[in-house]
Amino acid sequence: MSDSSSSSDRKRPIETKKARTFDLEQIMAQTLAQAPQYKHDEESTHIIPDASTSSEQAREGIEKISIPEKPTQTAATEEDSDDDVGPALPPGFEVDKTVVVDDPAAERQRVEDEESDGEYDEPLTVATLIPAESEVTIRTGSDKAVTALAIDVQGCKFAVGTQGYAVNLHDYQKMDKLFKPYRELLPAECHVINSLSYNMNGERLLITTGEAILKILDRNGQQWAETVRGDQYLVDVNKTKGHTAAVNAGCWHPYNKNEFMTCSDDGTIRLWNTEDFKEVTKVINTQKKVIRCRNAGGKRIIPNCCAYSRDGKLIAAGCDDGSIHMWKHGGLYVSTQYQNRKAHTATVTCIQFSLDNKKLISRSMDGTLKIWELAKFKEPIKSVEGLDAVFNRTDCGYSPDTNFIFTGTQTLQKGGYSGSLLFFSTEDLDLKYKIEYPNAGCIKILWHPKIEQILVGLSDGNVKNYYDTKFSQRGARLCVDKQVRRPRATEVVKEEMILAPLSLEMFQAKGEDAEEKEVTEFRLKKYLRMYNNSQRPSFRTPADIPKDGPGQGGRVAAAGSTLHSYIAQQLGVNRNKEFIGDDDIRQSILRHAEEAEKNPLYINKAYAKTQPKPVFQADNSDDDDDKDGQPVFKAQKLG
Repeated sequence: MSDSSSSSDRKRPIETKKARTFDLEQIMAQTLAQAPQYKHDEESTHIIPDASTSSEQAREGIEKISIPEKPTQTAATEEDSDDDVGPALPPGFEVDKTVVVDDPAAERQRVEDEESDGEYDEPLTVATLIPAESEVTIRTGSDKAVTALAIDVQGCKFAVGTQGYAVNLHDYQKMDKLFKPYRELLPAECHVINSLSYNMNGERLLITTGEAILKILDRNGQQWAETVRGDQYLVDVNKTKGHTAAVNAGCWHPYNKNEFMTCSDDGTIRLWNTEDFKEVTKVINTQKKVIRCRNAGGKRIIPNCCAYSRDGKLIAAGCDDGSIHMWKHGGLYVSTQYQNRKAHTATVTCIQFSLDNKKLISRSMDGTLKIWELAKFKEPIKSVEGLDAVFNRTDCGYSPDTNFIFTGTQTLQKGGYSGSLLFFSTEDLDLKYKIEYPNAGCIKILWHPKIEQILVGLSDGNVKNYYDTKFSQRGARLCVDKQVRRPRATEVVKEEMILAPLSLEMFQAKGEDAEEKEVTEFRLKKYLRMYNNSQRPSFRTPADIPKDGPGQGGRVAAAGSTLHSYIAQQLGVNRNKEFIGDDDIRQSILRHAEEAEKNPLYINKAYAKTQPKPVFQADNSDDDDDKDGQPVFKAQKLG
């Protein structure tokens, strides 16, 4: 019967088919009837309808269901005990109170405390916090002072610049225990390297030198771009497209990999962007902003160093008159945000912001190191005096945990410099640690937070790399134990050339006929004959033997070898015999004076009518002695 009905439905036309309908009330009643039953508090009321319950009664039962406002004690216990893992306990289970079990959370906290206590067996000291347990000397190949240091964010590559005009690029992963650079270059030939700086992702290296043009290298050390030189004959420096004097310092924006800042002897601070780079010319054509530095009288002052704040919202510059100026980044740069014209009494060599951007440290050639608070920028919080500084690139900075402030000193002595690396407490600037250099001054310092190593540039051209065997990671530790690779340039594998002319297609026989084989043999003999002739040395004809007899074939023999040459030689000797034998040259000339006076030819004939009597200049040697040392304003007249 069902088969017949189904077959009839298939044969029914589409127009007569009806869509299936759903009774929502019936579906709701069935759902409530099949739902599981739960136990609730007295406040909640559930109505479980039967299969025979009508839809209206079911709807009324749903409306009467009330949800308790406060969770039950059991639910609260389940939420609080996050450490309970496993299925629920069976009904009627009772806990054995004779067994004492600690709280899992308290037990875990106790284990963590024990691990943290056992991590440092020895008490932490200043020598432990400063990674200076071991050191490595990196030589630059020059005895000139190291004036620039830079290391990328990852701590894999670093660059060293010296007063010897060279920049050395190093890679920790490629160096061995000799610590040789993988690339050496002269970016500006005869100009001192003033500063080096990697951008935030380590792709670009900014180089500032004594030249007005900036150089930007890529990660491989190849020149990627440069800036244009400004027109030095323009009075308004805002109109120039670049710096017109030596660039003293440069740094990248902490969060924008395309923006960087430079300061120059032309009295300006310029903001650049690498998006203006032209692929064809490899040049950045112009800067984005120009900031002019002026003193209280409105005259130009030279910014010697510059820096961004850690969040990139402030721009700071230290000038040659000891003043410090700060502007808000992104503003008009007309008026300063913070300013102190009497911060130091000499050139400011370095400035750096703290991690919270609320403090600033400055180093100067007046021998002081000062901490400033931006909210009270008129007077320093703390200062240290007696720190000698000879180089105008003397560095200072914060440790990664901001517990220490470091700087270097240089003292001029007989035969060179002496200096030290000093670490002060951030709170009260008390000296905590000191590393002395008896034969060199300490100029540049870098403390990398990721690899926990310190790079120090000295005045003797060397770089000290300090690290700790426990806390430092990678860096110099990768190179200390790496053996030097054996040079293979002197090894030569001698391979003798094998001639197999029969293997060439031109010598292959095209058929089995005897005639074709003869042609192939002829080609082979011809080729070998040509090769042998090319290997033979070319024959050179010897030089002609000197000729002893008379001249012949265009070659002339010695004088007097023939009758004609002998007669000519004798005539010449007899004619000049008197002239050659006369030793007094003056008398030989005066012999013709009488004849020349009677028959003048050139000079005397021209003055015969106008000046028959010659007039010569008088001897004024005595007067000249009296006038020695007096300026000659007018030439002396003759006659």
